[in-house]
Amino acid sequence: MKLNLRYAVLTLLLVATFTTATASLAEAGEASTAKAAGAFESAMKKLGVTPDQAGFMVLTNAGYGQVGGETTEAYLDLLAATTGRTPGTKTLLAVNTPCYEPLWFSFFRADTKDVVFLKSGPEGFGQQTFNLAPENIFQPDAWTAAAKGLVGKRMFSVASISISWAEGADWTMLKAAELHDHFCPGLNAGFIIKAKLDKDLPLGAGDRYVFVGAPPICAMDVLQSVYACTMGKKGAFSMMVPKAAQGAAKDGVAPILIAMRVNAKKDVCEGMVLGLDWSKLGSATGVSQKDLSPKGGSSNPLFYITRTKMSWKLVQMDMKDKMVCIMDQGRFSGPASLMGKVVNAGADPYSVLPK
Repeated sequence: MKLNLRYAVLTLLLVATFTTATASLAEAGEASTAKAAGAFESAMKKLGVTPDQAGFMVLTNAGYGQVGGETTEAYLDLLAATTGRTPGTKTLLAVNTPCYEPLWFSFFRADTKDVVFLKSGPEGFGQQTFNLAPENIFQPDAWTAAAKGLVGKRMFSVASISISWAEGADWTMLKAAELHDHFCPGLNAGFIIKAKLDKDLPLGAGDRYVFVGAPPICAMDVLQSVYACTMGKKGAFSMMVPKAAQGAAKDGVAPILIAMRVNAKKDVCEGMVLGLDWSKLGSATGVSQKDLSPKGGSSNPLFYITRTKMSWKLVQMDMKDKMVCIMDQGRFSGPASLMGKVVNAGADPYSVLPK
């Protein structure tokens, strides 16, 4: 009965989506959208999947990328109508990319790890196929060969998000990866930090978080995504102060974040300094700091392979096993005005924290 209800709801959703898509796609241009629909059907045929089938997802920059200088939000409706993929089923993910980036789509099948990548061009949509099975794509030659195709620099986005999705990354993680445009160890660290805050510095009535990334790392995008603490709303601040962080290191671990819980009505600011122990992350995942810093830096495929591999491993771990990688390096408290003092500290925010 529940299964029948699920399919009934999905059918109604797709009918409604198709109706909406018909109207919105008319504005996008019939020729362009007809080519897109044909490309979607070709990709599904190549993967051997159908719209009513579970176990495949579409990753895209539709809504962000452009076609002929025009916005592409209408293609999200076309995708849902053609493929049966929707955000509500965690099978349609929209990656935040620059507005000037060409429109692209990545069709991924979880069991085979096959990808069909589509990218818009002057003549329509080009197509590339490759495989993301870990035993394959974690080899430099395989990664390099795939990255030389249409996917290009989006290889990291497609590979890291797709295989993490296949391992069951939850919705909050996927939403943060959409914003950040890939999964990486730093993004995973953001969720470990969230677990730490929820346990040891939870929000109460009238409370809000204010974060200072000092220096900033990828975890900041998680905190923005899950707590809506944006720079524009003065919920997050970033300070490129590596020397100050090293000066505040404890047991060889430098801090990365000052997390403050502020309640203006109660005139209270309580916080903690958190560090990330990369050696413990390495022990847990089998990817060391040395592995993350290959010769040649980001020009070496191992730079991206190791980050994808570590993220893939972390997604599979229980949170209690990951919590040991976040170091509580000190607590502090004061009046609500302390928050302003910290965010305006300039070169060394750690120096103004109460001892």
